[in-house]
Amino acid sequence: MTATASTDPTVDEATAERLAEALRCVTISREDPAETDETQFLRLATHLERCFPLVHEHLELETFGHSRLYRWAGAEDGVAAILLAHQDVVPVDDERRWTHPPFAGVVDSEFVWGRGAIDDKSRVMAILEAAEAALAAGVRPRRTIYLAFGHDEEVFGDDGAVRMARRLRERGVRAELLLDEGGVITQGVADGVHIPVATIMVGEKGYATVRLSVSAVGGHSSMPGGRTAVGRLARAVSRVQEHPFPLRMTPVTADMLSRIRVFMSEPRRTALGFAKVAAPAILRVLALRPQTEAMVRTTTAPTVFHGGVKANVLPQRAEALVNFRILPGDSVDGVLAHCRRVIKDREVSIELVGMTSEPSPPRTPGPWFETLAELAREVAPGIGVTSGLVPGATDSRHYDDLAATRCNFAPIILDSADLDRIHGTDERISRANYARLIEFNRRLFDRLARER
Repeated sequence: MTATASTDPTVDEATAERLAEALRCVTISREDPAETDETQFLRLATHLERCFPLVHEHLELETFGHSRLYRWAGAEDGVAAILLAHQDVVPVDDERRWTHPPFAGVVDSEFVWGRGAIDDKSRVMAILEAAEAALAAGVRPRRTIYLAFGHDEEVFGDDGAVRMARRLRERGVRAELLLDEGGVITQGVADGVHIPVATIMVGEKGYATVRLSVSAVGGHSSMPGGRTAVGRLARAVSRVQEHPFPLRMTPVTADMLSRIRVFMSEPRRTALGFAKVAAPAILRVLALRPQTEAMVRTTTAPTVFHGGVKANVLPQRAEALVNFRILPGDSVDGVLAHCRRVIKDREVSIELVGMTSEPSPPRTPGPWFETLAELAREVAPGIGVTSGLVPGATDSRHYDDLAATRCNFAPIILDSADLDRIHGTDERISRANYARLIEFNRRLFDRLARER
């Protein structure tokens, strides 16, 4: 099915086509469940059950809506691992910009194209491909493995991951490893690093959206008074953006820098060797790029602004949404306090809206981190490995207390253009990357069968 790491990896036509058919299922999750096309999730479920008969014969399956929780019973007591992935995808903004229609599931000699090719159906399918192959080879894990495939991760997982995690708590599950999406192997993304680097994430930032709103009497624009609702709101948004959270070195970022410095050219390698005494300078350098700034502060992003109905009418209400991704050590309550402190205007209402989540608790990479690093090097020789923090929200936050080691990682090699395709235009996965993904999970199952 897949090539070994010592040869040029690829997948055969049948394996590529199984992924492509999954991509043809338009499993878009919507914030309003009534807008979700249930038939597409049922179509995907039928496809999974048809493609992986051994999985569905030997593993116990419990469904939660369209989410699927598999239990692969081990030979001994205890739970070794919980592997997460999600079946749902985000909507497509402009189909006309795509090389191939986003839900056509086109397969060519190099890529499998379609929404979900990276985020995250390829991981659902790769885990099942690996489990099917392991079962065919007679593999049985020493301790139980759970596979949890949510159906609403893109809208925060309340009906899928939350319910599956609750069921695992009811069963008293405590696993050694929790593995989900998040980190990848990047090529040409880190400054001063000339080899591909695998970033195995060991936690994630928190999430909060704050609504700022202003109400006013309104009236005719020829007699505006001191400040309109839009003007007052604009000043509030400006103050929030111009007064960001302070830069801060967390233990995870310090660990990441210490691991990655050995792959850097001079003078960066030497400079990072003095990270403890030169932390302020290093923080300022990291803050120069959005990709690295996110590692050292709680980020602030005004994203939505509404106000007014007509050019010559004073608005009676204006509101804006500001999204925060919260660094460990900060909190959701701290975000609200920060907004009140920097806005300094009692006429501006400040409140949380939508989903919120606290950052994952601080934790150092555990022994399974090193195992995953070893497996990554096996399927992608010549890479460097470091740790990191997922800047976005994943389903794994709902399971955070259920495992000793929590990692977010998939061994696919992406450059900056590939990263832009996730949630963007022309999402695709190369056959080589899909082969690595399957082989990684296959080797993980072998390791779980003999782990002591």
